[in-house]
Amino acid sequence: MSEFEYLAVFVSIIFGISVTHILRGIIRSIYRGEIDHTHFVLTAFLFFVLILNWWVGFSWVEQEVWSFDLFIVIVIWSVSHYLAAITLYPPLSAGIEHPFEFRRNWFLWAFFGLGLADISQAIARGAVFTPRAYLPFVLHYMILSMLAIYIKRPWFYRVIAWYFLMSMLIWSFVVRRFLA
Repeated sequence: MSEFEYLAVFVSIIFGISVTHILRGIIRSIYRGEIDHTHFVLTAFLFFVLILNWWVGFSWVEQEVWSFDLFIVIVIWSVSHYLAAITLYPPLSAGIEHPFEFRRNWFLWAFFGLGLADISQAIARGAVFTPRAYLPFVLHYMILSMLAIYIKRPWFYRVIAWYFLMSMLIWSFVVRRFLA
């Protein structure tokens, strides 16, 4: 087993658990009649972020020389995705008694941290400007997350959620394919 394969198994497990967690959470919320519109849109958004970044993780296959530093960056990057998933749907024993409006800032902070981890991973891979719009794209998500934390208006959360989802779809299916 190569070093990449060894790490890819770990990353795949973390991403797989993250996807499973949000799918279980959305089904639980629908079943209980507790889903709200903004929460659902943010779930769809995070689902696409997870799938896209799981795919991006494969780009490490070209790495020939591995170090513990790279290993830690990739581990933190993958775990940050799970942290974002867990803030959308906390375990039944913690936080579920509060509506999503109460927990929304946890997700936004986790997503901000995910942005930092994603930039760190891109720097380590030497691809922080590949495609050229990557860094501004991630930074604008981080800025919008901070704005949503401080503005605290339901209509703003809804607009941000839809913007996140639509821009991620455009980024995934247009920008990365045709402009990279």
